Amino acid sequence: MISPTGTDLNLQDLALQPPAADSNRQLGQEEFLTLMITQLKHQDPMAPMENGEFIAQMAQFSTVEGISNMSQSMGSLTESMYATQVLQASTMIGHSVLVEGEQASLGTDKPLQGAVEIPYPTSAATVQIFDGAGQAIKTIDLGYRNSGPATFEWDGKLDSGEQAPAGTYRIGGSLGLGADQEALSTYTGARVQSVAMTNDGRGAQITTDSGEEVSLTKVKAIM
Repeated sequence: MISPTGTDLNLQDLALQPPAADSNRQLGQEEFLTLMITQLKHQDPMAPMENGEFIAQMAQFSTVEGISNMSQSMGSLTESMYATQVLQASTMIGHSVLVEGEQASLGTDKPLQGAVEIPYPTSAATVQIFDGAGQAIKTIDLGYRNSGPATFEWDGKLDSGEQAPAGTYRIGGSLGLGADQEALSTYTGARVQSVAMTNDGRGAQITTDSGEEVSLTKVKAIM
C-alpha cells in the first residue's frame, strides 16, 4: 500500500514506531483507528488489502483496546483494595497491637507489654528487660510455650522488690540454656490511636499512642 508521499504505509509498522520527540503520548484507540482509516484510503487499488490481513489488524486493535481496559480495571481494583485495607484496619483503633521492635513503655499504672517469636515448643525461652544504660534489670522465664508469638507483661517489679520508674525500656528474648542461646525476634505492645493511608497511597499505617507511625505490615497481632 502506497502513501501520498510514495512510501509504503503499514499500520503495524506505524504503531510500533516510537513517538515524536515533542510528544510523550502512547498510541491510543483514536490514533489506532486514524492509522487504519489512512491505510484504507491510500491502499493500492490494484492490490487491495487481503481480507485476512484486514481481520488480523482488527484483531490487533481489539487486543490493544482490551489491554488498555484491563489496565484501567486493575488500577481501580488496586485502589479499592487499599481503601478496604484502611477500612478494615480502622477496627484496631483503641486496641493494643504487637509491632516489631525492642523499645517498650512502662506506665505508672500500665504494665509493659511485649512478645517474642518462639520457633518451636519449648520451656527454655526467657525475656530480659534492659534499662537506659543497657543493664539487664529483670529476667522473665516464659515457662512452656508453643511455637508462635509468646506474649508477656511486666508490672515494673524488680527482683529486689523495688518498683522501676515509668519510662521506655528495651526488651530482648533468648532461647536455650547457658552459652548455647539464640536471640528471638521481639515485639512490643502499643495502643492504636488512628489509621491512615501510607504516604505513597499503597497501604495502611497505624499511629500508636506514643505518636509512632507503623506500617500495617509490621503488626504481628491484635492483643
